[in-house]
Amino acid sequence: MIIKVEFKTLFLAVAMISSTAVYGNDSNTSNEGYIDALHRSLSESVLEWSDAIDRKLSGWLSARGEGELRSFENGIERKREKADAYFQNKKFLEETENTYLRVRFDQIFQSREENKFNIRVDANLPLTRSQKRFNFFIEGLTKDNADKTFENVDNKQAAPSLGINYFAPKAYGIASKYSIGVHGINPYVRARYNKVFKSGRWAIEPVQTFEYSAKYKFEERTDLYFDTSLSKSELFRFQLYRKTQTNVDGMDYAAALSYFSIASKATGWRISQIFWGNTEYRYEKSDGTMSDKYGGISNYRTEIGWRHNVLRKWFFYELTPSVNFKRDYDYKPNYTFRIVADIYFGNYYW
Repeated sequence: MIIKVEFKTLFLAVAMISSTAVYGNDSNTSNEGYIDALHRSLSESVLEWSDAIDRKLSGWLSARGEGELRSFENGIERKREKADAYFQNKKFLEETENTYLRVRFDQIFQSREENKFNIRVDANLPLTRSQKRFNFFIEGLTKDNADKTFENVDNKQAAPSLGINYFAPKAYGIASKYSIGVHGINPYVRARYNKVFKSGRWAIEPVQTFEYSAKYKFEERTDLYFDTSLSKSELFRFQLYRKTQTNVDGMDYAAALSYFSIASKATGWRISQIFWGNTEYRYEKSDGTMSDKYGGISNYRTEIGWRHNVLRKWFFYELTPSVNFKRDYDYKPNYTFRIVADIYFGNYYW
């Protein structure tokens, strides 16, 4: 049986589940407005229900304590965490053990490709009694794939990912996260390992991810981060990336140079230069045929992002003009302008 789920219904369910951990930052409720009152009401309405689930599940798991609390020094570690958390990039969402709900409204205008608009939901719901090491997650729930949440999709990106993460205790300084989940109705297992090395003013972090699914087979990815602090509010990052997967020709690779600046709690900006390539790159030509295989840089992009926290601590908007040059268009410029609005509930590091 194919189960259809309306995006609005599923989104409200996610919001209600994840909102249990968002409130408590503001103790003054006497002068709250309508939005604050609604936010508080949603949080309180599901607190008892979420707590009951937590108690039940923690009873099935052996309790070994409350787990480790992450601590950050005043040096490069704290600045790396602050930059990733403020811009809410993929690295932050993959690493954080804390409860969060993020709803992202994303509009992209392009000169050579179709304009795109999407709404995306990502969420974590930890089990606070079961060591703070287990949590439920939702990745990549959008308005385009919500109706395929419980379908047998051919492409795993065509459905959101749902499952459970387990954050294992560090061993020899290596942090590891293990996940069991589904893309649509297709199960998968995933392991992620990372370790931070210090070398002078630099923090070097290799990250290795493995994923296996009976339907989508094997996928592995390597990220290598080189971070250094330029000042109290600035971070420079050099990132290398590679990825291989079954049934996809060649190896993807990328390199990125990024500069982050968070001048205040309300405003931050970044500038990035990114290069992508594949050892056996192919693309569909205008006549519908596939191009010959090509090894080399297939796309490069320059972008500037300005991010602002406005009205509430949990509401952001970001404006990102950029230009990219793809081999598909003979490296002719594709000018883009991206507008993002984030509603984020969770622990704050900025």
